[in-house]
Amino acid sequence: QLLHLLESKEHVIITGAALGGSVASLFTLWLLETVEPTLKRPLCITFGSPLIGDAKLREILENSLRNSCFLHVAYASQTPINTDFKPFGTFLICFDSECISIDDPEAVMELLGGTNTDQVVGLIDYGKVLDRLDQTVMEDSRLMIDDVISRMDERAEKKKLRYDQLKKLNDIKISMIYIEWYKKKSKMEKTGYYDRFKTHLASSVSPFDIDIEKRKREVNDYWRSLVEEVEKKPQSEKSLLKTRSLFSGNNYRRMVEPLDIAEYYHNGGREYRASGRSRHYVMLEKWFKEEKIEPVRCVKRDLSDLLTFDSCFWSEVEEALMVSKCLKTQEGEREVLLRKVVRFEEYVWEMIRKREVSPEIFLEKSSFMKWWKEYKEIIKGFHSSHFTKFMNDRMYESYGQAC
Repeated sequence: QLLHLLESKEHVIITGAALGGSVASLFTLWLLETVEPTLKRPLCITFGSPLIGDAKLREILENSLRNSCFLHVAYASQTPINTDFKPFGTFLICFDSECISIDDPEAVMELLGGTNTDQVVGLIDYGKVLDRLDQTVMEDSRLMIDDVISRMDERAEKKKLRYDQLKKLNDIKISMIYIEWYKKKSKMEKTGYYDRFKTHLASSVSPFDIDIEKRKREVNDYWRSLVEEVEKKPQSEKSLLKTRSLFSGNNYRRMVEPLDIAEYYHNGGREYRASGRSRHYVMLEKWFKEEKIEPVRCVKRDLSDLLTFDSCFWSEVEEALMVSKCLKTQEGEREVLLRKVVRFEEYVWEMIRKREVSPEIFLEKSSFMKWWKEYKEIIKGFHSSHFTKFMNDRMYESYGQAC
């Protein structure tokens, strides 16, 4: 019969007083969980009822439409309370001749000065209480002491801040999706997103590239401020924040830092890892390594969407290109320069062997392939290795493919 009423769009009110109100609240919670969300929601009205929810239930309901399904009428000095339970819904707190409509849970606890639930409480005639009130229910701050109002304002501000942070996080996620799409689109053009972004900085022609540059700044600002916030926190809170941001921060670092590297070298920078790297990247990498999480390196796994593990990889490529240029133009210090490029070769081969580098580096227009063509000429006839065989035999063309 109740289900029929809900389906017929009739107003359904579930009510009860004292413990009966608590039962009404529990029944309404069950009903809201059980019936189709498209049906008209019932309204639960309780009178002088003990609190029934814990902090977890309040947290779940606080940001849900279900919270609006509960109206609790409570006489300020007579409503039984227990600090182990937390209020939810809207409270109509009654005084001698006026009332306050309020949905701030902490303020409700402060304003209800009732006896403990272990004590016997005489039933209040709420009909008479409501008869004494004006027809208009009003929220009158004159009935509340200043420090209660002040704390309500603080909580409201914190709630707004949390909402702003959630909105900002959502914006950041959207920007990351755009950057990921930029990466995929660049791959289709046989360039790779690192080199496409570097080319864009030299001569911007595409609105899409300009938009990605703006989104890069947005996500960088967000993560810089988050890292600064974590570092200011006490150790216990710092660990919690670090854990929450661990994987998203690692993904961000590996996706976005190459774009910062492109900008750094476009502007004439040198030795990025030692001199140009932002501290927030250093800390995000440090925190991830401290967790000692072993990445999955399944031999059969397709690596087409892999982000290179070392987010500074492209800075090493840029440095190797500079060394190759010096080898072609300088006669002195040739041995020192050769040792540098061989070390870079070993660094790359180790990542290839461990499947830690993206197949994108082998795209024909990439800076890495430009380096390889120059390096191949430099070492021709006097140096061979696993890496040179891998490249000369074009084994890289099948690198990262699923077996």
